[in-house]
Amino acid sequence: MIEFWKSLSGNARFSIIAFFSSGALGLVSMGLLGAVLYYPVSFVLRKFPTLNDWTGDWVWPSIIGVGMFWSFGFLFGGVVWHFLAKITTSRPVLYGAYIFVLWLWAAVIWYIVLINQDFE
Repeated sequence: MIEFWKSLSGNARFSIIAFFSSGALGLVSMGLLGAVLYYPVSFVLRKFPTLNDWTGDWVWPSIIGVGMFWSFGFLFGGVVWHFLAKITTSRPVLYGAYIFVLWLWAAVIWYIVLINQDFE
């Protein structure tokens, strides 16, 4: 197992560690991570009410769940980095793509959560 870990690229190791760490942080932070993730993507989700206007039993579990599910974005980012590194060696492009994947994944998760809510 140690040999396999050593054979991974630095980015793959970072992505795996970040996946587990952010998943745990999403739960332990009791929703703080999910709430913080809403703000960078909120301009894309303008058709929904703001975070302060949400009420009901769905709010807190959703915020905690988004923070936990966002951790998968690190794995997706690692895969994108792996395939994009075959095309370009530009570090700014690779880091930009990684960050964009994390942002896009947060937007997708929040959209899925909010589209299924009945705002009155």
